[in-house]
Amino acid sequence: MRVIALANQKGGCGKTTTATNLSAALARLGKKVLLIDNDPQGHASLAFGFRERDFSLSTYDLYLTSDILVEDAFLEVQPGFHLVPTGIELSAVEQALSRESGKDVRLRDNLRRSSMEYDYVLIDCPPSVSLLTFNALLACNEVIIPVDPSSYSLQAVRKMRETLTLLREKKGHDLIPHILMSDFDTRPRFVRSLMEELEERYDGDLLDSIIHHTVRCREAAGSGQPVVAFDPDSRAAADFRQLARELCDQEVDVGVAALDHWVAMLHGPQVSPSGVRFEADFPRAKSVRITGNFCDWSAKGLPLEKRRDGIWECHLALEAGEYAYRFIVDGAWLPDPHNSKTQANEFGGANSVVIVA
Repeated sequence: MRVIALANQKGGCGKTTTATNLSAALARLGKKVLLIDNDPQGHASLAFGFRERDFSLSTYDLYLTSDILVEDAFLEVQPGFHLVPTGIELSAVEQALSRESGKDVRLRDNLRRSSMEYDYVLIDCPPSVSLLTFNALLACNEVIIPVDPSSYSLQAVRKMRETLTLLREKKGHDLIPHILMSDFDTRPRFVRSLMEELEERYDGDLLDSIIHHTVRCREAAGSGQPVVAFDPDSRAAADFRQLARELCDQEVDVGVAALDHWVAMLHGPQVSPSGVRFEADFPRAKSVRITGNFCDWSAKGLPLEKRRDGIWECHLALEAGEYAYRFIVDGAWLPDPHNSKTQANEFGGANSVVIVA
């Protein structure tokens, strides 16, 4: 699963336009896509025709309610393409979490607990470096930085890269940046000069795809549709289809880099000659237990102990074989967020799997 933030502290650069239309283009390529509206303006929700009266759960609940997961809050745009909507209440998150520990990883933790399987998760961020933006960046392994053709764009990219450096130094969290030229009319000399400067400074991070200036994206958003549905023959639709294909073509390279990153950060099951040590990162949970085919899927499960660092752990003496399991976190049955090996279960979700050689 690739988790990608759309972020730039500069407003009006096309973050929401890119998030909504790219997610729709990826869905049309047969990818399972989740779009999270992480901006209190709620423009990504509006772009698909959803008003606040159309939903009761939103991104706000992912931050503040531990038992509300993505699968509880999403709206279906089309089969395989889901949206977690939001409204103005999201602006209250920063104050509500001001004294909470782990407030900058609330969104990451919620995504880990979800049993939904997606190829792509896109997170549309507000035009500021706020708690909401930091939550999105810490939940992601990639970030798309849309850049519009203005005199402040180079400064905005520099500021965004400084933010990524800060995350690397303070949090040990690396993100792969992708710079996207958005809303570009390539004819004026000033714009061509800006393009040359972007290519010179950020050649390794600059995407080949360009989103050209057109009114069709605004018209599509006004109709509550992505441009690939509103006018599939338009230049804008072709641009976003090209961008989706470019990202898909990167999957092998990005997957390896992302895997190394997450293996370093997370605690998967550790197999040893004496059995398996399971670890679970649920720092705010009151009780964590584990169940699986090694205990006949007992509803009570086996207890994990909480360490001082907030990680829950247990050691099970398991013989050679393949074991399916789930954690029971405060009564909720969840797959292991630190184990990418899963198998479908009869309830439409996924069980985590560990193999003891």
